[in-house]
Amino acid sequence: MIRSLFTFASALLPVAALVQSQPQPKPWPREVQAFYDELKAECRAGGGKFVPDRANFAVETEVTGDGKPDWVVEYSAAYCTNQGHSAWCGTAGCMIAILGSGRRGLTEIFSNNVRGWQAVKLDGGRTGLGLSVHGTVCGSVGADMCLEVLRWDGRKWALAGRRRGTAADLGPDSGEPASAPSPGHDARWQFGGTGAGAVAAVTGHPEFAALGLRCQPGGGLAMSVVPTKALRLPPAGRPLLIGFRSYAEFTETTQQLMLEPGKPDFSGTLDPATKALLTGADTDLAVYASVDGGDEWQAITYLSLAGSTAAIRSLDRQCPKAAAAATGVQPGQSRVVPLPVGYYVDMAIGTCAKPFADGTLYLAEDRLISPYSSCEFASLEMVDSRNFRQTMICSDEDGRPGAAPTNYRVTGPRSFAVETYSEDWTWCPAAQLPAKARFYEGARR
Repeated sequence: MIRSLFTFASALLPVAALVQSQPQPKPWPREVQAFYDELKAECRAGGGKFVPDRANFAVETEVTGDGKPDWVVEYSAAYCTNQGHSAWCGTAGCMIAILGSGRRGLTEIFSNNVRGWQAVKLDGGRTGLGLSVHGTVCGSVGADMCLEVLRWDGRKWALAGRRRGTAADLGPDSGEPASAPSPGHDARWQFGGTGAGAVAAVTGHPEFAALGLRCQPGGGLAMSVVPTKALRLPPAGRPLLIGFRSYAEFTETTQQLMLEPGKPDFSGTLDPATKALLTGADTDLAVYASVDGGDEWQAITYLSLAGSTAAIRSLDRQCPKAAAAATGVQPGQSRVVPLPVGYYVDMAIGTCAKPFADGTLYLAEDRLISPYSSCEFASLEMVDSRNFRQTMICSDEDGRPGAAPTNYRVTGPRSFAVETYSEDWTWCPAAQLPAKARFYEGARR
């Protein structure tokens, strides 16, 4: 049953439907962009996923009274998954920075936690800065409203007024605007099939018509997702990254998935750490998606784990049968590693149509071939279910031969990477490659 559900979900979206055009945001001034880049770098350096709300990160306004544009930066719109909103927000509100216009461009003239802000009119027609701040500033309890008005004199802020807020300041329509509830996900995981046809999957997610796991011929599990139109997709030839975060264990994992040729499915080898989260103590997982290699992420609907542990354990029991059925090498498959024979391009710096410097690798049935290597092939072997090693015999400066092993990891049904390098060697049809990149004379396709 689950197999047919997953197949049906794949049929919902033709490949052409995956092509999405994204409007380009209006560029910020370089000083605002520098704030954004610094927050992103800080988040990524700490191992977090940067989840920005670009539309609300920076607002152009005028609060200094000189008639020139100023910019207010909202730190809370730069969310980092391993820090949360608490990094910039507290009982006094959230951190903002104000960049004021001057002869040399924009400079920071305000930085503090506030509960709200707005441009206000002062006596004489000039513009000032209205703030809602912590109640203790007005000598009250912290939860009370305290309102301030500040005037900029060209060098510093001066207090133009301060008072406790009242119910009249709220107004009849000042509450949080009603918004449609966010779509949730409470579907149960299901298991079905036997051997190579076994699948553990869940459907009904707002961004995934289906998310499923299956046994890989070389061992381990593979993940496949069928995106809905609600999910932004990467450019052709680039990976879709899906991040999972545990609420219970505060740990994160990342899955790299590639579009399968001729299908709407994005697939890749299941990371054991992700499997641990899917079968862990959480009832659901926070989910993020990235289409630019992990530079920035989008928060999407949480993933239900109802029934996931039982479904995945049932799938695990079917994998030995799938491996036994796959002992005969399929045509076009390597005899050693669970990857198809053919040309591979590093998608981190190129595409099938435009490999970087026309550089490709060729995976033959028993070896990986590089046009740039002058070494002699020795062996190709699987180290475990996800990793393989090729050993070459290379001569040193004195002409003495020695073994030169290189370790690789399988990252998907048609992709691999060199260990410790951020590469993405992905299978490409020979017909899509430029003539200069098709170097291997023994290639069949």
